[in-house]
Amino acid sequence: MLRTALVSLAVLAVAGTATAGPEAEALIKNAASELAAGDLTPDELTEMVDSHAIASFALGRHKASIDDVAFDQFKSAFTGFLEQTFSDHAHRFEGATIRVTGSNDRSARDSIVTTQVSLPGVAPETVRWRVLNRDGEWKIVDVQVQGLWLAIEQRAQVAAVLDRENGRIDAAIEALG
Repeated sequence: MLRTALVSLAVLAVAGTATAGPEAEALIKNAASELAAGDLTPDELTEMVDSHAIASFALGRHKASIDDVAFDQFKSAFTGFLEQTFSDHAHRFEGATIRVTGSNDRSARDSIVTTQVSLPGVAPETVRWRVLNRDGEWKIVDVQVQGLWLAIEQRAQVAAVLDRENGRIDAAIEALG
């Protein structure tokens, strides 16, 4: 989970058809602006992220073997992990310049938004955000930093914990805490 935590910190540095781009880019531009200004709260971050989709993806094949109550507990722990990581490290990105440089619309509801993140004294870094539109609302479902997609990395780590613990969801929840 340490690797996930490091990639999660990168999330804080800042998530087809031609119709997705402007709205998808607007979500990321707004999040980046609030983060750089120090105005983005953990609750606001949670509102921008599709925790349900990411938690489902992170559980992978194990999702089918757990009930709704266990899934809700896992999703809550996952959301808490993101919020705590954000609270602990958001101050590091105040004053950053985060610029949307474009998007690749995979469909009208699925877009990859590319940003350039610059901090004083640090080389600029490209961060890509995958955003999906569900029920008319754009949400962040993944972020790529230094070549790693957070959700894919998280899925591998959750699977490793669950495989080692014979599918015991409590072990995955504990790992997030």
